[in-house]
Amino acid sequence: MVPVLAALAIGVPPGCGSDDGTRDWRGELWTREPPPYPFVPVRVVVHDLTRAGVNPDGSHFLRIHFQFLDAWNDDAKGLGRVNVQIFATGEYEGEAIEPFAWAEINLSDLDLNGQFYDHVTRTYVLEVPEAAMPEWLPPALAELDAASERPQAAFSSFAGRITIRVVYMQVIGDDDSGTTSSDFVLAP
Repeated sequence: MVPVLAALAIGVPPGCGSDDGTRDWRGELWTREPPPYPFVPVRVVVHDLTRAGVNPDGSHFLRIHFQFLDAWNDDAKGLGRVNVQIFATGEYEGEAIEPFAWAEINLSDLDLNGQFYDHVTRTYVLEVPEAAMPEWLPPALAELDAASERPQAAFSSFAGRITIRVVYMQVIGDDDSGTTSSDFVLAP
């Protein structure tokens, strides 16, 4: 173990490197040059802490947790724009449910970024008030909540499968940008 630590201490992982100065990192994070910004988010993930249901007072809640991961799959804070969308496969009042998107969140505004970031969970949290939900979502959440009390029953509702999508649009430098997204299916 000591030789490996010594090799890492001088900046050259064992078995890596070449005569032309390029690096071939283990784990296939990248195969030639490391990214110019190695500790910035490369993907967004909707976290398992995401929850929806009915509060004791009868109001509905939707709490979306998402996190950014860097090239090593470590947590990272992100700058850029985030768009949160919701889809369902069923019908409401005889019409197919249309996809819905909330207003875009500009995480490049550092004050706004800090308001959405939760230091305890190390995720960004979007609390969707019932008034901001599409008309079909509260009754679907009520059915989802009722199904959670019957763990052996298969979940089925008028809304069908409810999917949350978080889309992250990142701008790193003058010319570097990227878009990544993650889907999460609400279940009882």
